[in-house]
Amino acid sequence: MGDSDKYELYIKENPSCLVAIGRVYEGSIVVHNIPMLHGQVKVGVEEVKDANALVPIPTDEVILVGQALNTFLAWLTHLVKRLSEQIFYSHCMLFFSIELFTVI
Repeated sequence: MGDSDKYELYIKENPSCLVAIGRVYEGSIVVHNIPMLHGQVKVGVEEVKDANALVPIPTDEVILVGQALNTFLAWLTHLVKRLSEQIFYSHCMLFFSIELFTVI
């Protein structure tokens, strides 16, 4: 994970649900003076996809994703995925599908 890349932030449902886009701040060990646990990463939420979804690690101030815009939160590492990887994967699958069904 890199500080400059954008990431998709998911919540654990069945299946996982994309709720926000943000940035990861590696190397941080606290968020709002609360130590993060193993398996957590500091994120800054920049775009909300589902304002009514519950954040995976709520605080006194933030319970819903809609309340997290432009703030920092701890997020579960396994629910954070690099945005560019997801776009590349989707593009590759679309390209493969087009190539597979193209008649020459």
